[in-house]
Amino acid sequence: MKKFVAFLTVAAACTMGWAADQPTDLDSLFRGKEYKPALSASLRDTSSNQAVPSKSTAKSSKSDGYYVLQFEAVADFDAAQRRRAQISASTGYAIQVVFDTPFYKLRGGGWTTKKAAEDKARELSAYNINAFVVKLK
Repeated sequence: MKKFVAFLTVAAACTMGWAADQPTDLDSLFRGKEYKPALSASLRDTSSNQAVPSKSTAKSSKSDGYYVLQFEAVADFDAAQRRRAQISASTGYAIQVVFDTPFYKLRGGGWTTKKAAEDKARELSAYNINAFVVKLK
């Protein structure tokens, strides 16, 4: 019994020492604050080994088509309508249901560059919303 009490004392001391550090994201949830991860302006790799983009690369970043995010492909029309409402509420995009045999594809957003669309897909993945980029034009 004495060993057990000694163990609890040591465990409590360790826990108090750990809790004295900075609050975690989980602590903010318990206090009723919404957790939003801090996202950089661009989620692309900006390591120092990449070359600085030249003017010719900047010219190629102009409109090279029309890109949208595809969230899901569902076989049932009613299920597609339900998921459309859910995805629209969580992303804020007007989601279109496009029938492409045999699936109803849920697509939203619209960007003129693939880079911008990929950045948005990466940002949404931080919120556990899976999407991939589709070129329409």
